[in-house]
Amino acid sequence: MSGYSEPPPQRAYTPARPPGERPAHNGLGTTALVLGITGSVVGLVWTLFWLAGALGLLALALGLAGRGRAARGEATNRGATTFGAVLGLVSLTLSVVGAVLVSKTANDAAAPPATASYRPADPRPALH
Repeated sequence: MSGYSEPPPQRAYTPARPPGERPAHNGLGTTALVLGITGSVVGLVWTLFWLAGALGLLALALGLAGRGRAARGEATNRGATTFGAVLGLVSLTLSVVGAVLVSKTANDAAAPPATASYRPADPRPALH
């Protein structure tokens, strides 16, 4: 015996996906979800209403575009995309509430302070 053994048989190559099938494009939905979550959390800080509005607008736009991809069968994350769009709307709503609160606070700070009604003392002496 020479100690020589035959190598094990090699398995046939199988591709990761069948030929002609395209991979799912889930990037828009995932990005919409991340931006929606971030915008909603930032929207809770009412002084950052401008950032919440920008993130909410992007999340809504990307979420709607991702839903279109999911409807055409190009993406597989329809639920995450929908939730991202909804959180974009929540973020936009929080942005509007924050803008109103900032505006009200600024107007209250700029207004002159309310004074108590001043009534001068009666110049006539009091009768006892």
